[in-house]
Amino acid sequence: MKTIKLIPTLFLILIVICLSGLSAYAVEPAVPPAQHLQKVIKDGIKYPEQAVKSCCTGSVEVLFSVDENGKIIIEETSADNAKIEKMVKEQLAAICCKGVKIATYEHYRITITFKLIG
Repeated sequence: MKTIKLIPTLFLILIVICLSGLSAYAVEPAVPPAQHLQKVIKDGIKYPEQAVKSCCTGSVEVLFSVDENGKIIIEETSADNAKIEKMVKEQLAAICCKGVKIATYEHYRITITFKLIG
């Protein structure tokens, strides 16, 4: 008689253990593709030494898309400093977004700001 009552109790304990073990393997939320793309660009754009030496500062707003090969296609730029704009275009052309899972030819807009501190 005691064995019959013990089986459902053990079964219930086993279910609780299994469910608590599954929650330990929770997956981290995925990074949204646009945010991942922004990180790739941020890591790829550097403040050019010649801009630092000549104290060039400014912001460049870039409208772009990414083709199927991961190449950034610049659609439009708007800048308050032509030198900075040229440097951003050159650096963006060198960035490859091949590993980033995003929709190809979707339009993205990003503002890149260069300013000297101190």
